[in-house]
Amino acid sequence: RDVEMAGRVRPGGFGAARRPIVLLLLLCAVNTRAQDGDNTGPQCSEDRLDLCEDLCTLDGKRPNPCPLECDARTGDCYDRCVEPLEGEGFGPDADAPYDIESQPILDQFDGVCANRLQNRVAESLVTDAFESTLRDPPPVSAGLSSVPFSMFRNGLLHTGRSDYKGPGVTVAGVPVVGWTFKTGGRVFSSPTLASDGTVYVGCTDGFVYGVQRSGVIKWKYPAGGPVVSTAAIGNPIGSDTTLFMGGHDGTLHAVSANYGTSKWEYIRPRLHLNGRWQLKATRPIVSSAALAPEGIVYIGADTALYALNAATGSGGFSGTIKWSYETRGLILGSPALDGVGRIYVGTMEGALYCLRQSDGEFLWRFDAEGGLYSSPALDGQGRVYVGSVDSYLYALDSETGEMAWKFRTNAAIYSSPAASVRDSRGVGYVFVGSTDWKLYAVRAKDGLLAWNQTLRDYTTPFDSPPPSPTSPPPTPTSGGTGGTGTDVDFIPGDRKTPYVSAAMRAMNEAEALLEAEGVCPPNLEQGTSEESAYRFGWNSALSCGKKGRPAVGVVSSPVLGPDGTVYVGSSDGYFYAINNMTGTVLWKMYTDGPIQSSAAIDSEGQLYFATDNGTIYQVVEAVPPPPPGQK
Repeated sequence: RDVEMAGRVRPGGFGAARRPIVLLLLLCAVNTRAQDGDNTGPQCSEDRLDLCEDLCTLDGKRPNPCPLECDARTGDCYDRCVEPLEGEGFGPDADAPYDIESQPILDQFDGVCANRLQNRVAESLVTDAFESTLRDPPPVSAGLSSVPFSMFRNGLLHTGRSDYKGPGVTVAGVPVVGWTFKTGGRVFSSPTLASDGTVYVGCTDGFVYGVQRSGVIKWKYPAGGPVVSTAAIGNPIGSDTTLFMGGHDGTLHAVSANYGTSKWEYIRPRLHLNGRWQLKATRPIVSSAALAPEGIVYIGADTALYALNAATGSGGFSGTIKWSYETRGLILGSPALDGVGRIYVGTMEGALYCLRQSDGEFLWRFDAEGGLYSSPALDGQGRVYVGSVDSYLYALDSETGEMAWKFRTNAAIYSSPAASVRDSRGVGYVFVGSTDWKLYAVRAKDGLLAWNQTLRDYTTPFDSPPPSPTSPPPTPTSGGTGGTGTDVDFIPGDRKTPYVSAAMRAMNEAEALLEAEGVCPPNLEQGTSEESAYRFGWNSALSCGKKGRPAVGVVSSPVLGPDGTVYVGSSDGYFYAINNMTGTVLWKMYTDGPIQSSAAIDSEGQLYFATDNGTIYQVVEAVPPPPPGQK
């Protein structure tokens, strides 16, 4: 009985209370299995978009991929302020885009859309400002000017040949001065000619002058310091060509030929350029630029030769360096290009380098016995000629650098040679001036002297006025330096003898020697006396040539006309026209000062040059008087 009572459950006891809990647990288990069974079936994903109710977020499995709004039905991104979906737009029919001006009238202001559209207007204004054509220069065309003497020595070969005959002696008499223009300083650079007849000349007063054909100033450009290099013209922007010239500030200036303004001030500042030309030399640039047909400017600065992009499509931003080659010697002359991929440049170290034009790769080097202030000249027939301060004129093979011959003058050569065309027999001449006051004609075939002409004459030339009387030499001061450079005067009877150091005495003696030999570079007020440093072993530059003293001898580079006339100026203040075969002086003209500038001849036969006194001359042929009874 006790066992029977133990197997029974009393109503209202523990067993009755536990039954509902067990049933509830069973129901939960069944529901959990059902749910687990559903998770194993297909669900919304990128592979099963047909199961998704929201294609933008995949039913909450990812964030909204659109920067603005997203259409949940298609998953496409859109801007409800510009292209609203059906029923969420603006206007009477709720289908128009949001309009800032009209929505206040319709009383449908939307703060999100209003702020979004206003921000876009502001961003567009900023973008337009940085992309404006006023900040970046317009496209620059690559190309040389077709005008004669649009660069130093009338072309990339630097032959010094003119395609047009200059003024000569006629039945009306000797050539006459068409006009003169006075600058504010000394002029060492040679005239550059433009298509409209404008003559451009750099000056030591810190300006580049543009003088019209009539002799009236067109403009003057402030270069920030003395300008002794000759400009090269080309690379037009529309009809406005560009003048490229080195400056005292160590930069290459690009100046509008029409307006006399800097073209590179329009360049939008860039972090890697700081808004300027990438070329920034530590010394003034004396070298004259050479402009190639592809728009590349080649120029020497400090001790390196630079190739600069200066036209659209030339290989980089205008003004950036394409390549540079370090020469270890100062470059004061202008580089010459042979037209077949080689470029030549001399240094004051005494080395002439030949480099590959495309990338500046070294090809060969020739070492002279003195510095090369003279610019190399190519005859276009396999020869390169260059003068040296060692008094030699060198002729080299332009392909190998092997010396064909050398000819010695009696003093330093700063003049750049002019090379005539050699005939089938190899007959031709090279003309060069020397600081011994002579112009030399040397046979191109073998380097023998054809003739020389002394260009130091103070007699009255034809109908030209006589020169002004020379000033008497200064009275020498008594002292230990012989009056060669110290500012300390020794008064006889004074017990105090001025002290002059050994180094100062050596420098004074060297300066006197260099000036006597004519070895001071003519424009050292902007250049350097590195030649004297190499010669005497000093690190300090001498003041030789920097005291405003006139040049010595024939420093000007000769120009050869098609009729065989050689045009050249001299430090005696005369400009000469000489017969190329005999050396006979055809005519000469007295000017107001020594002439270091080389001549330029335009297509009408008018000749231009400048003097140390800062006067630009135009020389024209004399016009015969009209017959009696005619005006």
